Amino acid sequence: MLAPPTDRHLPAADGIRGLACLIVLVIHGISFFWPASFPYLKGSGKYAVWLFFVLSAFLLAQGLQRRGFSKASLRDYAISRSLRILPMFILACFIYYWAGVGITNLEQLWAVLSLQQGTIHLWTIAVEFQFYLLLPFILWAALHLQNRYGTSALLAGAAVLVLGQQYLWPYWLTPENSPLTLWYLPTFIFGVVAGLLQPQLRAQPIKHLASAFGLLTLVLLIIATPGVRALIFGPPLNTNLADKHLYLGLLWATFIALLVDGQSLAGRLLSCRPLTFLGTVSYSTYLIHWLIMVYFAKHWPEQPLALAAAISLSIAIGTAGHQWGELPLERLRKRLSPSSRRTNVQEAGTRSG
Repeated sequence: MLAPPTDRHLPAADGIRGLACLIVLVIHGISFFWPASFPYLKGSGKYAVWLFFVLSAFLLAQGLQRRGFSKASLRDYAISRSLRILPMFILACFIYYWAGVGITNLEQLWAVLSLQQGTIHLWTIAVEFQFYLLLPFILWAALHLQNRYGTSALLAGAAVLVLGQQYLWPYWLTPENSPLTLWYLPTFIFGVVAGLLQPQLRAQPIKHLASAFGLLTLVLLIIATPGVRALIFGPPLNTNLADKHLYLGLLWATFIALLVDGQSLAGRLLSCRPLTFLGTVSYSTYLIHWLIMVYFAKHWPEQPLALAAAISLSIAIGTAGHQWGELPLERLRKRLSPSSRRTNVQEAGTRSG
């Protein structure tokens, strides 16, 4: 049986999340402030979405593997995911309803809150939360294959699952901004597999490969944007980038597995303080940035300073949301967690002894 991943910190994890948040802020900002640029960028904002999905699956698979599948562990997992996502999401939905941006009536508000409808950028939250329900089953099956039959069986099982998913929900038919997780399941599967294989990569000499692959990823993503493709290969603009999550999910999974340890030059860049800070506050920043961008772009269109101010304000409000919303919810989770309570009892017993 393969050993579970250790509790070793992954230095670049927050930085990778920060990179995804930065991509969203920049691409959405340019598209809002200079609407004529949108056809040249269409779909490239989803680079960050697929990165968020893969990284979430990667980290959650490693965490749940460490904790196991006991009732207490699964209860802790359910509490953790619910408190991490739902309260801030619900608050954001009411803010957008109040502002009349993306959610314009009570019927739509309920549809978004109940994860039945996607709107503006909030559809991604519905997709990710539904994946949380599937993860324990996917991870249990993946670990069974890996532990009993080895890595080859894990890869074969993942390939069969992806092929079956594509037969039923082919990527080229994906509805735009669909809130249904099954359309995007391969991105999450790639993240789970990368999370299970990444501990084995630590023993490999991958530092030089990691930086090279990071650079290759950057080049491929730039070339894939509609504007650059049109510039290189000629018009017309190809605007079908938004449904390429199958390929981009695999690319991001490899990127994360190679760079998340922060051992290479590219990994160290991803571990820098600005990116890790942005990754820490990325959830609240992501939730609020659309509203900020809409307001600033409406009043100060095509103004670079206004774009910089909108990005800065989004991060500032995201930081406040993290401090006053996410951290208290995390403390609540720890109080409700069976494992945290046992740890506290054991520590109290040690002190009294």
